[in-house]
Amino acid sequence: MVSVKGLVGFLQGYSTKDGPGIRTTVFCVNCNLRCKWCSNPELMLPGKKTMHFTLGGEERTQEVGEEWDSAQLAAWLARDRTFYEESGGGITFSGGEAALQADFVADTAARLAAMGISSALDTAGDVPWETLDRLSDHMAYVLYDVKAFDGELHRACTGRGNARILANLEKLAAKGQRLIIRMVIVPGYNDDLADVQKRMAFVKKLGDAVERVDILPYHTLGKGKYQRLGIPYPIAGDERISETYWMQLRAVADEVGVSVRIALE
Repeated sequence: MVSVKGLVGFLQGYSTKDGPGIRTTVFCVNCNLRCKWCSNPELMLPGKKTMHFTLGGEERTQEVGEEWDSAQLAAWLARDRTFYEESGGGITFSGGEAALQADFVADTAARLAAMGISSALDTAGDVPWETLDRLSDHMAYVLYDVKAFDGELHRACTGRGNARILANLEKLAAKGQRLIIRMVIVPGYNDDLADVQKRMAFVKKLGDAVERVDILPYHTLGKGKYQRLGIPYPIAGDERISETYWMQLRAVADEVGVSVRIALE
């Protein structure tokens, strides 16, 4: 089998937030969305990046982006097979948008499957259905980010509409793909409860394919990366979400009939 090359930003081992069990997350370079709240800005644009920072009073640089071939990466990821087997975990391909490197991800996942290691895809779903359909054939789970329901709100937050994203999600559910829905809530951007309710109602219609819905509060852990890349941080204003809001969101979910897991709990 001929291996496929891909560009990886970084690898995160022993992750417990990117799917079931203990996982290694592969963060792929390149994305076609420009989410205001992106915590990995170094993975947005294609190609390698240089990040600048000061350490101990000295100017330093950090190169982001390493070329791997699929055989090499699968072998490296398999080193932690025992942890995956004992916890019911595996590998999650994230980004950026991992589906933009579909051949690389699919080939790596196929090699992992041959070793008894399962994979998951964390995606925003804004790729042609044929690409997502083929890629999902290799995935035990697809973690699907639903950023907004209203198309104009989605465009304001990410730079792109969401018609294809929602259509692809419906097709994955119809296919019987096991889904974990993820919703990042960002104050002042996509926290409008009326839109959240529409997202919940849309997810409800997807049926049993949805195994759970994770609500992820916005965080500022990526703010320093913007500084190191020399680009302005796009989020302004109060970043905190009140306990009252979470109570209201849970009430909306209960009204729609969707069970949610809020990450702060």
